[in-house]
Amino acid sequence: MIGTGIVVRNAINQRSQSTRNIPTLTEKPAQQFSKKQKNHFIDQIATPAMQLYQKNREILPSVVIAQAILESQFGTSLLYKTANNLFGVKGTYQGQSVTFYTREVENGKSIKVQAQFRKYPSLRAALIDHNQLVARKFIKHKNIMSYRTSTSLLQENGYATDPHYASKLDHLIVKYHLSQYDLRAINE
Repeated sequence: MIGTGIVVRNAINQRSQSTRNIPTLTEKPAQQFSKKQKNHFIDQIATPAMQLYQKNREILPSVVIAQAILESQFGTSLLYKTANNLFGVKGTYQGQSVTFYTREVENGKSIKVQAQFRKYPSLRAALIDHNQLVARKFIKHKNIMSYRTSTSLLQENGYATDPHYASKLDHLIVKYHLSQYDLRAINE
């Protein structure tokens, strides 16, 4: 699975696969961020997300922003801080990766597993790679104008193991009025 929709809890030292000294992440819950901090993070993702949509008409900006919020906890996750990985994308990027413990849902139960996540050289590289990956594997249609259709396709096509992933994204899109970026990207 690509993203978990569940905050990464433990990190593994990149050089050591030993599980003895795994630090535990202490991240702020989203509600502890100021409105200014949240808006700054959204603005940081919105402009490149709109530009990508205008270029290829593939992934709505609202969906990109909601995934970034959910997967990186407004840019505070250790995965984002160490690997510019906003979206919980697993695997390697140009041979680069980091390993973390993460939570997955299997047979209705949450389990902790080690996973390799892509390490990006920049936020821009992460956004471009995410856009290409999602368009190729999860939302295979262009010109989708409904964020609900897009989030449903992410869920149905296995982007995350969290059975509530689409509804969490939909909630974030509504709560932070993210569909305004879709309208701007479509109408500009």
